[in-house]
Amino acid sequence: MYSLPDWAFYPIAALVAAGMVAGALSYGDNSVRSPEEILSDGILFEGDSLNAITTGNGLTARILREGEETFARIDAVRGPFDGIQSAGAFFTLTPGEVQAIQGRRVRLRFTVRTAPEFGAPGVRLNFFAPGVGQTAGEHVETGDQFETFTLEAASSACSWEFGYIGLWPDWGFERNTIDLERVELTALDRLPDCPDS
Repeated sequence: MYSLPDWAFYPIAALVAAGMVAGALSYGDNSVRSPEEILSDGILFEGDSLNAITTGNGLTARILREGEETFARIDAVRGPFDGIQSAGAFFTLTPGEVQAIQGRRVRLRFTVRTAPEFGAPGVRLNFFAPGVGQTAGEHVETGDQFETFTLEAASSACSWEFGYIGLWPDWGFERNTIDLERVELTALDRLPDCPDS
């Protein structure tokens, strides 16, 4: 059997390995948006980007598809003020997104419904940033069809270290599940005391 000499094998193997890594990195959205793009286009979680959802203690989330529709099914087994507090089921904003929107009011639009099985009658919507916590959220009643609810929030701080978009379904016995189809964040006007960054 023929084998390559070492002087040929190792460079070829290195090229093949580099090609495999480059090919794997080329899949998916790996572009970094500028602050101007974030301010003009907003921040959107829908479809495959719903996979970015994280859950705190007492919640679970899974991504489901029904035909052409993709959504996150979120279950709660306890309330947001019980035990260890967290942002619930949440999306973490990237450092670039936080930097672009800090010092501004934000508008969030959540498209949610009561899940067909074990459906919660409502959900608590929230945005977390320095100075904006659990008590700043809003509770809304949900129905059997997807409906969009709007929440506006403003931090008292001009400089942010973090930003989270959170949801927490109502938590009744066997009535604790909602479906989330989409979340959109739009940065609004800059707060009067916050200089341009």
